[in-house]
Amino acid sequence: MKKNLISTLCLVLCFSCSKNENKENTESSMPNSAKLISDTKGKQTYGITVKIGHTAVGCSGCVTSGGLSFHVECQGAGSACEKTVIVGISSSGGVTYYGIVDDPDDLTYDDSFLMPNRSLYIIGSNGEFLNIPEQMLYRDDETGTFIFYDIFFSDVQMFENK
Repeated sequence: MKKNLISTLCLVLCFSCSKNENKENTESSMPNSAKLISDTKGKQTYGITVKIGHTAVGCSGCVTSGGLSFHVECQGAGSACEKTVIVGISSSGGVTYYGIVDDPDDLTYDDSFLMPNRSLYIIGSNGEFLNIPEQMLYRDDETGTFIFYDIFFSDVQMFENK
């Protein structure tokens, strides 16, 4: 009886350890996620991995400029491309934040970027999400970077990430 109890206890502990290890491996490489890199006075820096964009097949134009609609690879709705960028997030006052992309060329070499709605699971959190609403981003004339507006945090996924 004692031998069976010890064997059962060992099996439960080993299974528990491997389950947590798999969760950590999955979290660190999951798409549509954010990982806190640094938290300094007034600014949090996140590494975000996001799946975005769609193929040109069946796209009648996802970006409109000058009255014309056209397709741009790796932008807008969908999950055809995966992008990883560093974003510094600061408070806009109230409950929303803005985020400045560290290296804008990680998103695109173009002067604009169609960001779809995304809820990014914050790795290492207790189920929190960093939410970015859909918006057209334009390179800042002075800094050459992109700025996300109206970012907010929640305990539930706010967008479907489609």
